[in-house]
Amino acid sequence: MTSRLAARTAPILLLLAPLLAILVARLATHSDIAARHPRTAAILFLWIAADALALALIAKAPRNRPGLRALLGAIAAGCIVATLAAAAPVRAALLDMQGVVIAMALTVAAYLGWSFVLATRAFLATRSVEAAASEVLPAKLVQFAAHESAMMRMALFSWRARPHVPEGARGFAYHRVINPMIGVFLVLQVIEIVVVDLLVSHWSERAAWVLLALGIWGFLFLVALMKAFRLYPVLLREDGVQVRAGTVIDLFVPFDAIAEIEPTISHAETQQKAVLNAAILSHPNVVLRLSRPLEYRPLFGKSRQVHRVAFRLDESAPFLEALSQRI
Repeated sequence: MTSRLAARTAPILLLLAPLLAILVARLATHSDIAARHPRTAAILFLWIAADALALALIAKAPRNRPGLRALLGAIAAGCIVATLAAAAPVRAALLDMQGVVIAMALTVAAYLGWSFVLATRAFLATRSVEAAASEVLPAKLVQFAAHESAMMRMALFSWRARPHVPEGARGFAYHRVINPMIGVFLVLQVIEIVVVDLLVSHWSERAAWVLLALGIWGFLFLVALMKAFRLYPVLLREDGVQVRAGTVIDLFVPFDAIAEIEPTISHAETQQKAVLNAAILSHPNVVLRLSRPLEYRPLFGKSRQVHRVAFRLDESAPFLEALSQRI
């Protein structure tokens, strides 16, 4: 139990440790000592920022040492953080040191130039902006940005789009069960936006604008989620079942990997790692026990092996009948 807890908390600690070190160093630049010795404070803050990010990168993958470009990127990020986050007197002292500024500029330019070459090659090979951007920025960050951009486009547009059902496949809807509950959250989100904006604006107009932007983002995200549940139904294809839950879950289950259709599944079982529960805000009415484990790669997080797949359909009987004929 202790080893599992340590394994789960280790990635979080590796992320928090450098952020905490940089935050403490940033607060130190606002101290009286830093004000009296701004040049020394600037050098120390620059060193701590670059060193913390580089060490975190090395500690994240102790067996697979990061390459030179990754370390160069961590140091370049440290240069940017130290320049932007330092107190005004310390920042002025840092920018006044010509040699240090040239070294930081060369570091950032070297990383960006190297990454631009690799990004150009990736784009020419894949014609994917996401693959090209992953050569410059962290892949998880690019993936998150691409997903959020797609969700915002879906929220603002695609009002009359038809469900994505490829030729030769049959779609089975599940949005009629989920969307009414999402609609309740949508109404609550609107109320929260209005109330929070009115209350916070009395204390801080800037904070009110920030919270308003976050509230609008949450509203649009819920709208996109409702659309995604309608546009991406579960598919019964010629070679298997495409289990989908909007853009959140997507797993293809071949027919030869389905051992049997189980009648029910308990709530406790749906929480197990070996079970993929694609029933959002509801209990599954379709449970597939697999003859072999399948690898499920979530949108964010680590992949895992699943032995059962559970999901909910608006009308499960036609799906179960058609699936029984196939397997």
